[in-house]
Amino acid sequence: MNLSLTNFHNRRFEWVFQAKTEFIQRFAGKAESSTIIKEILQTELESPEVNELSVNRLTIVYKEADEARKLELEQYKERMKQQDELITNQQLLLDREVEEAEAHYNQISKNIEVYEAFLKKVELKNMDHDYISDLVNDIIEYTPHHRKASVINDDVLRLQEMVASELENKFRRIKQEAGTLKIGISNLLEIPYLPPIPRVEQKIDAFWLKSTYEKTILEIRAIAYEWVTEMYHNYNLLLTPIFKAAFEQKDHFFQEAEALKLVTTEKIRRLERDIANYQKEKAELDARYQNVHQLWNQDREHALQLQGCLIKYWLTYKEELQRHFHYGNAEERWLAAKYLQLLRQDGEKLIKSLHE
Repeated sequence: MNLSLTNFHNRRFEWVFQAKTEFIQRFAGKAESSTIIKEILQTELESPEVNELSVNRLTIVYKEADEARKLELEQYKERMKQQDELITNQQLLLDREVEEAEAHYNQISKNIEVYEAFLKKVELKNMDHDYISDLVNDIIEYTPHHRKASVINDDVLRLQEMVASELENKFRRIKQEAGTLKIGISNLLEIPYLPPIPRVEQKIDAFWLKSTYEKTILEIRAIAYEWVTEMYHNYNLLLTPIFKAAFEQKDHFFQEAEALKLVTTEKIRRLERDIANYQKEKAELDARYQNVHQLWNQDREHALQLQGCLIKYWLTYKEELQRHFHYGNAEERWLAAKYLQLLRQDGEKLIKSLHE
């Protein structure tokens, strides 16, 4: 084979080798490139093959890598969707937990308010000596300029009726409300009967002597004091177990509210931790998705540049052959024409292989 033919033959696919070499060297060293693609590029760089099969193999590798990237992206999307569902479900659980806890707590608070209001009504009577003495003295008045037994008796009767009426009315209302609150108390329970305070008995209504009047006032006030004291004592004895039961029930609701608060706080914290963890996992998935998406775009951009490299060196070789065709000797012009035709065919094959 003569030297010119050998040179033209050897140069036929050299442009392909140069294009492939530039393409591979431009991207093979990039750290973010796919490991599989980097291995293929390195193999191709060391391969002596310079035909359309080697170019087609590069194209196939990029297509396979493209499909793998798309599959990986879809998997990340599905996992992020699952994370969104977990976050949504946990948020719904959190909202429901808060709503139920608030409703329960509000109901407990209402119960506490009911018992607090009831306990105010179950207030025990003041047994202080001065308090009862002032009450008795205010009603059984000392009137030295109007000294009559009937006046004293009227005052005593008014004191008895006032105290008895007040205690009976209060106790009746307390019994009724205690029954509504299901505090155990017998409907037959009543304030024990006390004999009335004795009347001042004398033939003449008026007291002629001031000393006699004063002695009678002191005696009747002392008896009235004892009577009121015993009435208050009996009333307080009846109210004490009712007050205790109501207070214990109120305290029970307080403890229930505190327990609810502790349990609810722990549940809310756990749900919030779960949501935070799911959000963190989603953010990590999203970061990996973005990284894969970036690599996918880089691989696609890289693959598109293979055609550009081929065209660049194809045109360079074409210009070289055209120079031989225009300025070479007869043999070179003839060979250049043949290899221009082959170049066109080779180019068509290679470009076609990129799109298969």
